[in-house]
Amino acid sequence: MNNDKNILIAQRYAESLIEFGRDGKLSYMSISTDLANVLTIISHSKDLFEALTNPLVTVADKKAIVDKVFEQDVDVLVKNFLKLLVEKNRFNLICDIVKVYNSLLDDINEVARVEVVSAVELNDMEKNSIQDKLAEKLNKQISIKYKIDESIIAGLIFKMGDDIIDMSVAHKLEDYKKAIIK
Repeated sequence: MNNDKNILIAQRYAESLIEFGRDGKLSYMSISTDLANVLTIISHSKDLFEALTNPLVTVADKKAIVDKVFEQDVDVLVKNFLKLLVEKNRFNLICDIVKVYNSLLDDINEVARVEVVSAVELNDMEKNSIQDKLAEKLNKQISIKYKIDESIIAGLIFKMGDDIIDMSVAHKLEDYKKAIIK
């Protein structure tokens, strides 16, 4: 329940970032780049994230930290957005906000992000074929992340958001096993 509430809150903040882009205050890409910089910086400093989410640190001190740390790495509008998160005690949601923002941006740009899992490394011809077929089927630009998992034996698994299409041999063997047991 708490996670669902956090996602709804992150959704609202991400939509406000989308509005920055829609209003022409910043480009979607520069917001995305700035947010990636923020995540990179906080991922390299556990102490920074803890300071910005610690209730014992004053809001004024947190804002000063945001000003100092992100001074050269993000636009002033994004920095003000980070200060708002600090002020509203929502900085702990920054990762969720960025994830939702990127998803909203993908919807705007008609991009589908797909993870393709195979048992072996795919060659360029196979990757191009997968890319073309997915683009045709989904009628969107496709961004594919390839992973190798030898445990699937053969075949492919496609993951897009919450949707999974499992065409692996391991999955089919599991189905056969369940059918035999019944």
